[in-house]
Amino acid sequence: MSQRIDMKKMLIVGGTGETGSWFARYFKGNGFDISIWGPSGKVHVADELGVRYAHDLMRDVEESDIVVLSVPIDKTPEVARRIGPAMRSGSLLMDLTSLKVEPVRAMVESSPPDVEVLGAHPMFGPTMPSIKGQTVILTPVEGRWGRWSSHIRDILERDGARVEILTPEEHDRMMAVVQALTHFAYIAIGATLRSLGFDVSRSRRFMSPVYEVMLDFVGRILDQNPELYASIQMNPFAREVRRAFIEECIRLSDSIETGDLEVFKREMRGAAEHFGDTRSALKRSDRIINQRAQERERA
Repeated sequence: MSQRIDMKKMLIVGGTGETGSWFARYFKGNGFDISIWGPSGKVHVADELGVRYAHDLMRDVEESDIVVLSVPIDKTPEVARRIGPAMRSGSLLMDLTSLKVEPVRAMVESSPPDVEVLGAHPMFGPTMPSIKGQTVILTPVEGRWGRWSSHIRDILERDGARVEILTPEEHDRMMAVVQALTHFAYIAIGATLRSLGFDVSRSRRFMSPVYEVMLDFVGRILDQNPELYASIQMNPFAREVRRAFIEECIRLSDSIETGDLEVFKREMRGAAEHFGDTRSALKRSDRIINQRAQERERA
């Protein structure tokens, strides 16, 4: 059972951005006294959210029970080292970035030993209306977990989030595939369409449901912030993953160019065996495709 929490003052550094604003609304709805700060000084965002703007950033840091870092990935360690020393005894310093090894290390090294440290990675974007059913990965630090960390986890789980616990290194190794590889492949498809001068809009007249779903996922990624997606590729474990992907693409392409289709078929069968339970994946994707077909009929 979690401890009773009475005073809950939270500062979100980077709270004027999309993700920071989303969590400002979320934690405000959970009873926190929220203040936000952003480098561009967008006070109107705080007014729109109905929260306070931290005009004196470091004073707010010193007075807060929880400080959340929601800044660009490449800036997070730097901001952590600025914020960490000012954290007061018994408070919590946490982040919301997509990488964990360096941000968590910076938070631990820069803050007093009696300050809790919690890495957090929400696996969804700020367009989602609710946290229910969404995955949030937490990367706690041994000896730096306490009542505020427990309180955050309790809130997330109570509101229906799926909370997964990993070490920072486990997180970054997993995200090298889950995020970096997936994004890289979709962006590469989009770049290929551009280099070919391919008429994407016209192709929709002839597309299969599978192509339509794939095209929408490519478009979804391309609609995002390039700075964020470039930063995700800086995952220290992503280089090895990208190289493996490119090598497999070349291997498959060469097998076709040389007419050795047995190599292609063998690679596909081996991939299917490693993937496991492809039948369930087929059924799940069928539901998405059938739903899309029904939407087209109603349009």
